[in-house]
Formats: sequence, structure tokens, C-alpha cells
Amino acid sequence: LTEMLEEGRGKNRQIVLIDGGNDEKRISFSNLWNRARILLGSMQEHGIQSGEEGVIFTKSNESFLIAFWAAILGGIVPVPVAVGISNEHRLKLFRILSQLRNCTLYTSQSLLDRLLKFSYSENLPGIRKSLKSNTLLESDIATSSVGELARINSNDLAFIQYSSGSTSEPKGICLTHRNLTVNIRDSVERLEWNENDQSLSWMPLTHDMGLIGYHLTTFAAGMNQAVMDTNLFVRRPLLWLSKASEFRTTQLSSPNFGYKHFLKAFKRKGMKNIDLSAVKLILNGAEPISYELCEEFLSILAPYGLRRSAMLPVYGLAEATVG
Repeated sequence: LTEMLEEGRGKNRQIVLIDGGNDEKRISFSNLWNRARILLGSMQEHGIQSGEEGVIFTKSNESFLIAFWAAILGGIVPVPVAVGISNEHRLKLFRILSQLRNCTLYTSQSLLDRLLKFSYSENLPGIRKSLKSNTLLESDIATSSVGELARINSNDLAFIQYSSGSTSEPKGICLTHRNLTVNIRDSVERLEWNENDQSLSWMPLTHDMGLIGYHLTTFAAGMNQAVMDTNLFVRRPLLWLSKASEFRTTQLSSPNFGYKHFLKAFKRKGMKNIDLSAVKLILNGAEPISYELCEEFLSILAPYGLRRSAMLPVYGLAEATVG
């Protein structure tokens, strides 16, 4: 993956981060490399060493991507964890922290405050002590020096993907650089992705389909990519295909729930002036696939140029890297 990022920085490509209808940030592939190197410097100054884990716990897709790549470049093992809003999400994070051997939490001050408050309410002094001593805050990042790149072998652990199906006991899947690069190469070849494609995803970057499928794999293919905040999709599902029309997106994805959520809003409000004729594929996976829902979605959007052949059912699981 380190070689993939280094090679990608020479491409004139970018990641668009969509946080609202008119709220977008753009990060070029070269800028991603530079900012990751700087954050790695701060991680190393903080004492985080190659082989140790870095739990990424942030609401910001921008912060997530920089932290993920900083860790990868330094041989630090990133552990993506969804923030969520419930106490169960916080307990899941605490369970994950207790499973790891030598980890540092990367998060914001506001999220840390909530975690500390929750640790008091649950009477978890051990977790509280760990949070206070093993946390690197987004606000503490220096910008003066770049980090030292680690020497990575293909069989080294790249990151730990926690299965989205985890309930009481989270299951961490240890993915090596070889696991990921083989899966990425197979996916690019099978899906016939190339640098002329444009992807758009609202899937969380903490989920394997969002991170591996629609960030790492699209990056390897050399395409421009757009990442829509998941909560924004939940609030404004019509914006998903509005942005697909605006960007002339060729590669989309969603689980079953997303199509149902979109159609519910579409039937209530409708949409005008969208063109989906550029869409080549919509990968449909991560949940049981409803044939009837696929038919409804494709039929309703046919007048907007969406071809019936675009819908591609896929299957995967974290234990198989992604797909």
C-alpha cells in the first residue's frame, strides 16, 4: 500500500469530500501523500512506533484519510472504528481497545471528552486511564517535520478491519498488504475500472466496502473519487444521485437499505435535471439483495438514463478482505 500511495501522488487525481450540498473539500493524491507524511511525524514524536496499533476514531472523513495513510506509511497498524451515537458504539470501542496489544487512540477533543464522561458513568477506571495516557488529538498535530517511512514487506500486517457484523464481541480481521493488494488488483481487473472512471460512495470509511472497495481500490485504478459523508446521505439521500449526475460518476455502490432509503425520498419529493447515463456500475452488496427492490430502483431511474445493466450484485466479508 505504501508503494501504491507513492505511485499515486504523481497522478493528477483528487478525492472530493462531500459534507453538504455546497460543502466540499478537495484533496489531490499528492496532497494526501504530503499531509500523511506530516501527521506521521507527529505520531512518531508522540512515541507511536511501527507495529503498534492506531485506532482511528473520528467523524471527519478528511481526518480519517490523512490518519489512515500516515499510519500505513509508518508501519503503524490503523484500526478504523465507527463513531456512532449510542452507548453500544462506545462500549464497542472500549472492547476493541482492550483487545489490542499496544494502541493509541487518534480522535478529537470533543469525542475524547464524551468517552471519558462515559467511562465515569460505567465505572471503567482502566479504560479511563488508557484514554488519558494513550490518545493523540487531531488538534495536537505539528506541521514542522515529516515522518520517517517504514520498510514494509508484503506479508506485514496492514490494518485491522473490524467486521460490521460484530455484536457483543468485536471481531478484528488482520489484513496484510498482500491480502489487500491481491484483492485490489482482482477487483480492478474484474470490474474493468480505469483512470477515466469517477467513483462516488457514501459508505463509511470504517466499513470494508467503503474503505477497501471505494477508496483503496479506486485509488489503485487511478480514478477521481468522491466520498460523501454517510450521515449526509441518511439525511439527504437524493443528494447522492444529484452529485452522481453533477460529477458524471461511472462507479457507484450501495447496500439494499440505501436503495430503499433513496426511493422513499424520491417518491415523496422527486428529482429534476439529473443525468445518470454515465453510470457503468452500481455494486449492490453488504446486505441481503432484494430482487424486487433492484427492479423498482432500475425502473424508476430508467428515464434518467440509468441502464439496467448497471446493477451488479456482489458478495463479500471482512475475512475475505472485501469481495
